[in-house]
Amino acid sequence: MKKKAVIASLVVALVSMVLVVSVCASGGGHEAEHKSLYTLLAENPMPLLKDFLWRIINFAVLLWILIKFTGKPIKNYFANRREALLQGINEAREAKDAADRMYKEYQEKLAQLDDEIKALENRIRSEAEAEKKRITAEAEQFVAKVTRQAEQMADQEVLMAKRRLKDEAARLAIEAAEAMIKHKISADDQEKMVHNYLEKVVGAQ
Repeated sequence: MKKKAVIASLVVALVSMVLVVSVCASGGGHEAEHKSLYTLLAENPMPLLKDFLWRIINFAVLLWILIKFTGKPIKNYFANRREALLQGINEAREAKDAADRMYKEYQEKLAQLDDEIKALENRIRSEAEAEKKRITAEAEQFVAKVTRQAEQMADQEVLMAKRRLKDEAARLAIEAAEAMIKHKISADDQEKMVHNYLEKVVGAQ
């Protein structure tokens, strides 16, 4: 509807322009130059109307030729141009929708970022606490193991020292007995001396 109105307006404008041109062209002479269009139509309308009719026919034929040979390409051009514009509008609308969705996603991610950071901190703290407990337990086990080994080594050293003392006491008792025998001490005296000596040595241990 709008297109038809535009075409009609163009046709009216072209007809008016042709009419003015025809009047100006056909009026000729200095007399016509000083007369208006209405005056010429009132005085002798036929030549003017005949000339105007021929010009309209020529213009119509020219317009038909133009429409016949150039109307379709022009129509196709504008149709393609319209499709291109619509496609561009659709692409721009889709890009805007995608940008809006991306903006909303980032807004949601930013809103959840604090919660994610807190969750990460809690997880790191829990892992650190568990690692601390594990290291402490391993250290306690190592200390207990070293302590047991030290106690076992001390016990062995004590036993070896007692054994050496007993051996030394026995050796000294034998030497004392041999000395008393050399000094011709009686057997009873020698036995008492050895027995007393052993009791002292064992009691001292």
